[in-house]
Amino acid sequence: MMKIKLEDFSPVTLDDKQNIQPLLMADDVFFCDYSFPNLFTWGEIFKTRWLIDDERLWLYNGYDDMMLMPVGKALTLSEMVAVSDMMLRAGKNGDFVLVGEDFVKENPELERFFKVEIDHDNGDYIYSSQKLVELAGNKLRKKRNQINQFLESYPDYTSSALQSSDLDACLDLSKRWCRQRTCLELDFTHETSALKKAFLHFDALELQGLKINHGQDLMAFSVFSRLNSNMADVHFEKFDPLSKGASQIINCETAKLLSGKYKYINREQDLGIEGLRRAKKSYEPEYIVCAYFLERKK
Repeated sequence: MMKIKLEDFSPVTLDDKQNIQPLLMADDVFFCDYSFPNLFTWGEIFKTRWLIDDERLWLYNGYDDMMLMPVGKALTLSEMVAVSDMMLRAGKNGDFVLVGEDFVKENPELERFFKVEIDHDNGDYIYSSQKLVELAGNKLRKKRNQINQFLESYPDYTSSALQSSDLDACLDLSKRWCRQRTCLELDFTHETSALKKAFLHFDALELQGLKINHGQDLMAFSVFSRLNSNMADVHFEKFDPLSKGASQIINCETAKLLSGKYKYINREQDLGIEGLRRAKKSYEPEYIVCAYFLERKK
């Protein structure tokens, strides 16, 4: 019988990396939600809490009130229901997110306790890093043309490693991007907070980044890290929306840098935002990893 309690869960701190990261890497996770840099930089925003119990890493999102499928030792249906019951007793919803397809197929009794739905909005877009470099084929012709337009306009652009001292320039560029894209103010505030935290702890989080400059002007940047043995995760990417091809050039240059080490690149979710969904699909992902959301029946 599961005996974990929400009051035993702790906020994610930088010092927790030494305990959490090995479990994530051992499980070869591929959902960006399990990336330690994401858990830490977004932790206060999503009120993330964690607990290691019985060879499992448990993660609770307090903002959305849902438990992530644990990493590590396989979970049984009875154990899942016991944890969901614990959450209900604590006044929570008892819901689970990022539940794999295999678990759903192997447990047909799930529907006795949960409403089972594919969570398309939180599906991760996985790309071949080499294909993002080559952009071959007719479907990606527009991407190649946009890169060529950028090269014609900025033939002397430079691509170099992002530094923690670039924070202010990245924030200014993000604000310009937001104004042109009419992004939601709250979402942008949250992302800016996470970006600042990432820059503050850049080296400790083992983050890397790339910047595109024309002279002293920052045109685009990306921030990324290792997600598993064969996949990188792009956490942040912004570009000058008034410079044609800036979006495509930072995407391509980031893929060039990562392709020598990683076969795949996770460019995270579209969150149900139609424009973002179109943009991510336009790059022809290898696949979209969609897990299940389990809403507890009351």
